[in-house]
Amino acid sequence: MDRRTDPRVDVKLPCHVEFAGSKLSLFVGVTANMSRSGILLTWNVNGALGRLPQVGDLLSVDIELPANHSFGRRCMHCQTVVARVSPNEQGDTMVALQVNQMQFRSYNNGNQGRTAAQDQTKCSIM
Repeated sequence: MDRRTDPRVDVKLPCHVEFAGSKLSLFVGVTANMSRSGILLTWNVNGALGRLPQVGDLLSVDIELPANHSFGRRCMHCQTVVARVSPNEQGDTMVALQVNQMQFRSYNNGNQGRTAAQDQTKCSIM
């Protein structure tokens, strides 16, 4: 039974994942699909730092959005909870995230522009 409340869109966007409250990057990867209330990541175990997340873990996710001539580079910052962790046929792990909060932020020069004032956040609030 499909319990999704929002339609999913297959979209491959770079993302940066870390445990909520941590300043260390846990994973840099690509989204598999997204909706307003959820994100599915293809989690390449070889590319991950540290451990795999567990169901119930709080993660912060910064998703790089394509540049737009009107407002430049942006990212979508999400506070999420891990809903499911399961292997796929290619040997990667699929991590399903429930989105609790979402905020659009500027993305400095297409990289993780960090300043002391931003306290090492990956994208800064406009």
